[in-house]
Amino acid sequence: MNLLYFDTTQDWIHVSVGSIDDFSKIKIDAQIIESSPKEASYRLVEMIQKVLIQSEIKKPDIIFVPNGPGSFTGIRITVTTARDLAQLWEIPVMGFDTAHLYLIGLAGNNSQIEMQEPIQNPDQKSLICLDGKQGKYYTKYFEENNYTETKDQSPEEISFWLESEEITPNKWYYTGILPSFYPKDAIKIEATNLNLSSILQYSFEQMKQSKLNDYTYLTLLPNYIRGTYVDQK
Repeated sequence: MNLLYFDTTQDWIHVSVGSIDDFSKIKIDAQIIESSPKEASYRLVEMIQKVLIQSEIKKPDIIFVPNGPGSFTGIRITVTTARDLAQLWEIPVMGFDTAHLYLIGLAGNNSQIEMQEPIQNPDQKSLICLDGKQGKYYTKYFEENNYTETKDQSPEEISFWLESEEITPNKWYYTGILPSFYPKDAIKIEATNLNLSSILQYSFEQMKQSKLNDYTYLTLLPNYIRGTYVDQK
């Protein structure tokens, strides 16, 4: 089985093709990782074609993408392209929460993926804040194999949430400018420090538990979260 993953929801373009071995482990056959946020609208399809040629396949068996939150334009490009290709190729397509996938990719950065949730350290407590512009962040917290819902919050709301829920992260991740309430040694998420193999492995494990007939191009929807996003642009 051949898997296609791509992402333009943040300040980068990720495109990856992986295949499954006899032990249901992901092998990355080709990938492109670039920091090209303003070029995704006209470069994404070209990059997908390139990794398919490098992988020596005509089309994948399934598409996985993050469907938001993130950049409004970036989400639209990712979701629209995934829907179009899934319809053209007549294959399933599955979308996942962007912050969730990034926590998977960061946690599995230096480890072999063995489980459905590639979190090897049971004591890890991770907070991720994706720069949502307009002075707000898309936040998600992970602890003991549990993830909160992704929230759209101001710095004040995040600080109140952490204090009121007694949340004490020991891993702090962010995109954009370092949030004022973050420790100085927090890890900035960039194009090159997300493990696409971990993300593909997680997506594949979720696929095995799903009815693929339920995941057509019609079911893939953007997850903008911010209801007034367009009006405020």
